[in-house]
Amino acid sequence: MKLFRIAALLVVLWILGVGVSMAAGGGPGDAIYADGSAQTVAPHAELWFRFDYGGTNKEVNVTLDANDASALRLNIYTPQAIAAWQDGESLKKIGEGSPVQNHDLGWSGRFNFPGTFYAVVYNDGDAPMTVNVRATGEDVTTGKQTTAPGPTSIPNPFPHNTPVGKGIAGKLAFLDAQGGNLYTVNGDGTNLRRVSFGMDPQWNHAGTLIALARQGPTAGIFTVNADGSSDGIHPHERLLYATSEPRSPDWSPDDAQLVFARQTALKGGGTICFGARCFDVPVESQWKLGLLDASDGAYGDVPTTNHAFTPTWNPSDATKIAYNDKAIGVIVTSTDETPSFEPIIGDLRPGVGTYDPLKILSPQYSPDGKYIVLMVAQPPTWQIAIANADGSSDGIHPHRHLLTSLNNLDFTHANNVAPVWSPDGTKILFLSDRNQTTGGLSKWELFTMNADGSNVQQVLKNVSDQISLNYSYQGERMLSWAK
Repeated sequence: MKLFRIAALLVVLWILGVGVSMAAGGGPGDAIYADGSAQTVAPHAELWFRFDYGGTNKEVNVTLDANDASALRLNIYTPQAIAAWQDGESLKKIGEGSPVQNHDLGWSGRFNFPGTFYAVVYNDGDAPMTVNVRATGEDVTTGKQTTAPGPTSIPNPFPHNTPVGKGIAGKLAFLDAQGGNLYTVNGDGTNLRRVSFGMDPQWNHAGTLIALARQGPTAGIFTVNADGSSDGIHPHERLLYATSEPRSPDWSPDDAQLVFARQTALKGGGTICFGARCFDVPVESQWKLGLLDASDGAYGDVPTTNHAFTPTWNPSDATKIAYNDKAIGVIVTSTDETPSFEPIIGDLRPGVGTYDPLKILSPQYSPDGKYIVLMVAQPPTWQIAIANADGSSDGIHPHRHLLTSLNNLDFTHANNVAPVWSPDGTKILFLSDRNQTTGGLSKWELFTMNADGSNVQQVLKNVSDQISLNYSYQGERMLSWAK
């Protein structure tokens, strides 16, 4: 019985470890400082901001600015209200924003007690909104200020000055945030335009349509005319398949089908007790892959494990689709035969001979189907690696190797994320937060490198200077590169 209890407890702990990280601003625990930086609020969603207050009864001002605030609400919550809410009571606001001079919404107040206060933006509209929320006041801090002079800043003795390139060949589709605005831009930075909103955009091979997922207000897989046009017969965008919690559509090599991930079931929940000790068992979400006919949306299942994310279709073999099981590794399934559920890259299953504790996100086949680029955890960062698509090692090239890495001598450690291939397979485009703003904050920007990791260059700086990019480490596809 004792062994059973230990085993059951290990299962509970393992389930707790399989969760998906949430985007910043999702709640009090990861609220964003209200420092006025641009942030995107997804449709029918909320975004949490915080500010710290000393309790001196001096005035606090919270303002919100947006292009259109008609569908936005701004509520203010005290530390006590949050504590009561976390104990099961209803969430009670202390105030709400209203139109004020020079700002779309504003709120002012005073408190005679210190703590962390929260400003929450609610987007009741059907489109993502970029907002600037700022808390100001003599006794307000938002993460940038210090109450006393700090030590003199020492320049990084090992700076990495990445050269700025001229651009990329072809055209780019990109998001400003998960569930946010979808833009297209030419590779030289011209013709920047917003065309839609959603998640995980992917060009078709012809460069005429972009597939994307939405989880609200109408959830499903959509296709969007890449130029934003409508010819009077075919709409600008089309709901191909309605389903809850869809993610990561990818096109077949002939553009006739789409594969995507979706949440299919919720398992578990309840309580497990061992004598007087009880544990809440979290609900486990199951994710499977589905196939869609790109012309009529006809649906079919794809055999996978119960945690299938970020599918990628092999361009050179239309029967092979790779996906990431976050509890195992990268697995290849088949559309025409019984697939294997053995991982080809990484293996998080404890106790097996192939155990390889590699945390992976965002695998993608190269255009020739020979390689897979992916993100790998390199604590405290995420980096980009490449692997042979069949998981093999030829004696010269290892099973996988890093294309980017962190320098332990650096004062800050940059993340390199969201890799995608160029259409010809010679380059990889990715996001990195290696550069800092004048205020010392990290900033997501666009970079390219050769397929072997050499010749790293910053690209499309005029785009990232205009539009704030936000990556949330949920394996989201932020970029898609077309001819």
